[in-house]
Amino acid sequence: MREYALILSALILLSKPAFAEDRQMVEKVLSGKVQTAKASWWGFDPEDSTDALQAAINSGAKKLIVDNTGKPWVVRPIKLASNQRIIFESGVEVLAKQGEFKGKNDCLFRSDRGENIALIGYGATLRMRRADYAGAGYEKSEWRHLLSFMSCSNISILGLTVAESGGDGIYLGTATRGVTNTNVVIKDVICDKHYRQGISVITAENLLVENTIMRDTAGTDPQSGIDFEPNGPTERLANIVVRKCVTEHNNGSGYMFYLKYLTSESAPVSVRFEKCSSTGDTVASARIANGNAPTKAVKGKIEFIGCTFKDSANAGVIVSDVPVGGCKVRFVDCSILDPAAGKPASAPIVIQSRKGATKPVGGVEFVNCTIRDSLDRNPLAYNGGGSTADVRDVSGTINLERNGVRQTIKITPELLMGWNKGERL
Repeated sequence: MREYALILSALILLSKPAFAEDRQMVEKVLSGKVQTAKASWWGFDPEDSTDALQAAINSGAKKLIVDNTGKPWVVRPIKLASNQRIIFESGVEVLAKQGEFKGKNDCLFRSDRGENIALIGYGATLRMRRADYAGAGYEKSEWRHLLSFMSCSNISILGLTVAESGGDGIYLGTATRGVTNTNVVIKDVICDKHYRQGISVITAENLLVENTIMRDTAGTDPQSGIDFEPNGPTERLANIVVRKCVTEHNNGSGYMFYLKYLTSESAPVSVRFEKCSSTGDTVASARIANGNAPTKAVKGKIEFIGCTFKDSANAGVIVSDVPVGGCKVRFVDCSILDPAAGKPASAPIVIQSRKGATKPVGGVEFVNCTIRDSLDRNPLAYNGGGSTADVRDVSGTINLERNGVRQTIKITPELLMGWNKGERL
């Protein structure tokens, strides 16, 4: 009997969570006596810790520490709470539970209309199961984001690695029409192997993305490192700075804009990239697409300052359907290095019009930019796409480096017209 009792006790212990609930500390948090809590006070189960982690988030603790238990926190979708800082200890992994996230909009962490939320995790990883969502039992979807913030304010995401979502690593969208995300900081983050985008910015005002890596996006278009893509005219891309960020080997573009759904009545676009880089992105290092209707297109300015674009599989820079008189695009002290090296029919810079467009495209300025190109081709090409539109208002200076020879080219209307006709330098 004694041996049987010992075996039974051992089996009971093994079946319990690795961290039993600390009811005394939980009560102190719930009563407001303790403001800093550990998630493991609500328990920890290596098979599924959703209930414990969600209860800890819902507790009202101002600061919540997700402690390193030695095993991943395996969870189903989690909803964030306002007015809370969550600290993920170094070495912590929060992992999406296998076989879950069947909903097309299921996200690992989500907040709708939340405020004052900080997720801080230097040395910590939040991971989904990207490959699973393309398999049997899952309806195809591009919205299984890892971190989703919708119409939120005062958000900080610091130090985390966010990996392998079924959508975007970080999504800034809309829960209430006309209510944008405001005062958002994304810093020291790695966005790795996402299905649609490393980061999608649908609407944001006062956004800083700094020292962040967005790499190896592949799955469904646009497949970019970071994509700015409003869904309607009431959304905003205002006072946004992207500083010292890196895009690498994304299956789309590194830095992508699609502004078709903004109009002249929308808030002007104001986005500035400072000392960012792109290496080995497929479609382009930077791609800006607008609508070819100057009286209806959104106004504003997109600037790339001191950025380096390297080894893109196609053009280094693509500007599509940006009408003269619409949003201005500027490149200042930027370098485009060895773009489309295996595609001599392409060009380092491509300006495009869509089929059926009739209005001039352009509004692009290059200030002291450098192109390094081993192929004998013009630095800029225009692709009319079967339209009757032409290209105008492209200006500035380009330093072209080819086979050790450097020449400075001033872009003039006459030179642009010659390039448009296929004339060579």
